[in-house]
Amino acid sequence: MLMECRSIPSRDPQRTRFTARCRMPLSLLLLPLLLVCSLPVVGQSTSAKAWVYGLITDRASGEGLPGVNLRLELAEGASTVGTATDLEGGYGFWCPAGKQKLVVSAVGYEPQFRTIALEAGDSLQLDIDMAEKAESLDIVVVSSSQYEQRLEETTVSVDVLPSRLIANANLTNLSDAVAKVPGVYLLDGQANIRGGSGFTYGAGSRVLLVVDDQPLLTADRSEAQWAFIPMENVGQIEVIKGANSVLYGASALNGVIHVRTLWPGSEPETGVELYTGSFFKPDSADRQWWDGVAPWTLGLNAWHRQKFKKMDLVLGGHVSREKTHLEGQENTRARLNGKLRFRPKGKDNISYGLGWNAMYNRESTFLIWADEDSGAYQPFGGTEQPLTTLLDWGQYWGTLDPFLTVFDQGGGTHRLKGRIYANRTEYPDTTGNSVLLNFDYRYLRPFFKDLNVTVGTQGYRFIVRDGNLGSHNGFLGGAYFQVDKTFFNRLKANAGFRMEFFDTDSTSGIGRPIVKAGLSYPIGPKGNLRASFGQGYRFPSLVERYLNNNVGALQIFSNDTLSPEYGWNAEIGYKRTIRSKNGWTGYADAALYWTEYFDMAEFLFGNYGVPGPAGLGFKTLNISRARMAGIELTAQGSGRVGRELQLNVLAGYNYVYPADLTADTTNKNVGTFLGNAVRGFGAVDSAFQASVLKYRFRHVLRIDAEVVWRKWRLGGDVSYYSFMENIDAVFLDFGIPPGIPAFRENHKRGDVILGARLGFAPNEQTSVAVLVRNLLDREYALRVGKIDPPRNVRMQFRWSF
Repeated sequence: MLMECRSIPSRDPQRTRFTARCRMPLSLLLLPLLLVCSLPVVGQSTSAKAWVYGLITDRASGEGLPGVNLRLELAEGASTVGTATDLEGGYGFWCPAGKQKLVVSAVGYEPQFRTIALEAGDSLQLDIDMAEKAESLDIVVVSSSQYEQRLEETTVSVDVLPSRLIANANLTNLSDAVAKVPGVYLLDGQANIRGGSGFTYGAGSRVLLVVDDQPLLTADRSEAQWAFIPMENVGQIEVIKGANSVLYGASALNGVIHVRTLWPGSEPETGVELYTGSFFKPDSADRQWWDGVAPWTLGLNAWHRQKFKKMDLVLGGHVSREKTHLEGQENTRARLNGKLRFRPKGKDNISYGLGWNAMYNRESTFLIWADEDSGAYQPFGGTEQPLTTLLDWGQYWGTLDPFLTVFDQGGGTHRLKGRIYANRTEYPDTTGNSVLLNFDYRYLRPFFKDLNVTVGTQGYRFIVRDGNLGSHNGFLGGAYFQVDKTFFNRLKANAGFRMEFFDTDSTSGIGRPIVKAGLSYPIGPKGNLRASFGQGYRFPSLVERYLNNNVGALQIFSNDTLSPEYGWNAEIGYKRTIRSKNGWTGYADAALYWTEYFDMAEFLFGNYGVPGPAGLGFKTLNISRARMAGIELTAQGSGRVGRELQLNVLAGYNYVYPADLTADTTNKNVGTFLGNAVRGFGAVDSAFQASVLKYRFRHVLRIDAEVVWRKWRLGGDVSYYSFMENIDAVFLDFGIPPGIPAFRENHKRGDVILGARLGFAPNEQTSVAVLVRNLLDREYALRVGKIDPPRNVRMQFRWSF
């Protein structure tokens, strides 16, 4: 068990089981604040000091650079004197009188050095322009340590999906975008990174979705609502692979998907994107359930971003309607989002603002087919209640995100953020309402030379009133501490620690300590060797513990004894940057990883009720131990081929051996496990297949490439998924629904899916494109019993001004 506390009988007469109770020490919650208050304050006495201020800009664009560090070189062991630039690139700090050396540094830029000589009471305006480093990747991430770093210097595996690919591939839903990242795939909306998750439909996530530094999982199901993300305003998607609960808390057991939305640039921008598409007929005529017009999709995105004198404004909107290739599966969506940021006059070190997002989603979801033959595109149980397995609901989501950022004179940054996440779901026979109140305080400060300290506290309270789940309240929170240090001007190291606490209507306690550590060392001018270790955990969702309902003929069974799951991840990797004189920039990366899970929870299909078909359904169970090891290769780059061709490439391959140590205890022996992992690269027998965790692909390959010639761009993508060896035996033994064994027999060599796109941009503001997905019309099903789309075509029009 994750919690360590005593138990007393519950006072609720309806509960017969014991309930854990223990008090959360107040000092744990206040630990980061106490640490901050103990830090030396710089600049309180100004009688013997001078004021230095100015603007730091990019040498090429002339735009102000936020987050640039300015530091005086003082005697060894002295406290840091300096600051960081604000969101406009401005800065100001008190400097001791006399002659001083000023060091100016920023991620991806050549450092600048200035010598200043001032007397007490002087005021100096010092404006500096900075040039980009020639060997830098020009990719900056914040997810791995919650402050800006060059991608090649991170100590964990981080992949970045560029905004260029999001726009050109018409990725209007975050789930489609995430599926482009090497080593990541989705099964019915559940993200899986390096084999860490199986099939857990609507029942919790091991991958934490973060939007602008704050978690965005629903209070009732602890799941990511991919359609809720404002893709029209997304600037960058960062994917951390492996456990990262020290900085992000619960649900970051398998990784983190961090979406960073855009702020305005120096010029206002307004844009629209219109897209429409249609599905081709199935390869077999008797599978076509529609008459006349084929299933179709139609959508519109719009955005406006503008910088005013002391205010930044971002607005966005989305409307869409889709009827998919599966009978009864369709959706209607409308979303409005925006954010404001203010900088008070005369206080350039402070910014505050508010973000918001609201969405309506009416959706029917296809759960499982009627059969593999003529019913492959039709739901088991038909389309009418009460036997249908279609899941039909109306959903209303809304968030309000207040935030405050303060740069202090000691060079530190205080960040205070909150999020109110409300969700209403209308089921066919009842409703559900939930609210998640999130709080996040973080303090980052540089000390001495090449030392950064981050402390913070996070917490969220959930309130759920649901006709299917009941009424539930709870609070989860934690305090964390991380230190980043550079040794010998080359070796970068970090270490972090977190304590978590929870208090719900059924249990409360203090979690075991969670730690992380990492190293990064440059090998030559372009290479970086890294190693990392991180722990993570996940609390069961309310759906996993309390939902006891039927979906047509299938039953969802509750499990109120479900335990929290936890684990750790270790990896060693090498990243080599690519930057040449002819304009090529990018990187190649290789990583070996090892993951252990304890009390792992899996959403399994079986007979949990009365014997026979009436007792068939899904239930989340702790399967105890699991172990995964694998290798991942990634390459990303952009550059010129010849005089006029531009080539953009994102490619990756992942192999994982996901062993169920409960099903095959011989794999607990490390030597046996490693032998099986190596053997798994080739052909395997039935005994090997039975030892792997259910609903995993051991081999996944992805390539996306695009060639740009003048005003034209031609792109294509390839995805390969190996055969999913292990699924729930009930699908094979009971024959409900029919056809699964026969379908699997025809796909034992895996599936290759191709896509193509052609675009034309007559000018920088306008583009049109045609995209074909599943170009060869491959019949495949990533998730058992649910056929993926046949060949389908989309047309896209984008216009910005």
